[in-house]
Amino acid sequence: MIISREVVTLIHTTTNTIGIPETELYGTLSDDEKERTRAMRFPADKTRFIFRRGLLRRLLGTTLDIDPALIRFSRTPVGKPFIDLPENPGLFFNLSHSDNQIVYAFSSHSDTGIDIERIRIVDDIDRLARNYFSAEEYAVIINLPDREKHKVFIKIWSIKEALIKACGCPLEHGLAAFDVAAQYRMNRFQVPFGNSRHLTCITPLFERLCGYATVLAIYPDNNDPLILRRYTLQNSQYIEE
Repeated sequence: MIISREVVTLIHTTTNTIGIPETELYGTLSDDEKERTRAMRFPADKTRFIFRRGLLRRLLGTTLDIDPALIRFSRTPVGKPFIDLPENPGLFFNLSHSDNQIVYAFSSHSDTGIDIERIRIVDDIDRLARNYFSAEEYAVIINLPDREKHKVFIKIWSIKEALIKACGCPLEHGLAAFDVAAQYRMNRFQVPFGNSRHLTCITPLFERLCGYATVLAIYPDNNDPLILRRYTLQNSQYIEE
């Protein structure tokens, strides 16, 4: 068992290297999740959904010693999922995906968010930065050379997504709630949230993962020290970094 409440466990994999048969993971899905796969138009979307949700259930089932198919999820009023089981000993999770890449975060802290974004050319980048970023972040973007502009935009966007996923803010209202113009170049930093909390951000998360921005945002309870363990899943084997 690689997941523990004493540490923050980060896991990265891809649908191409996971090494677990799709049929096996499909069998762990709930009836509602299976219905969602049947409604998906494109086979690639269906496969990605089965892998990321099936693996999530498999990981939680092993950790909680329960049949993965019996795990129940609920959502907070703003849509953040959590484990809805009396057997759950205070374990929280978050996941993100981009193309075939999947990342998970497991911890004992309810305010945990993770994000992955493929670094790419962003259409209408100036308008998006103006509409969704702070004035300071927008100034950073428009003053960068083109070769750097898109990479920095994706990194800031990913930081903001991880932050709002951690605190449970609605996406349409959360992007402007944080300003990271002064910190986005750092590997580890804190961002104020409200009057009394500072969320910790860590980026990048996986040294071997190139071409993607990856961010963890978390609020440690009682200022507990953050101990991270990182794994890559390849061919059914968890390789610790």
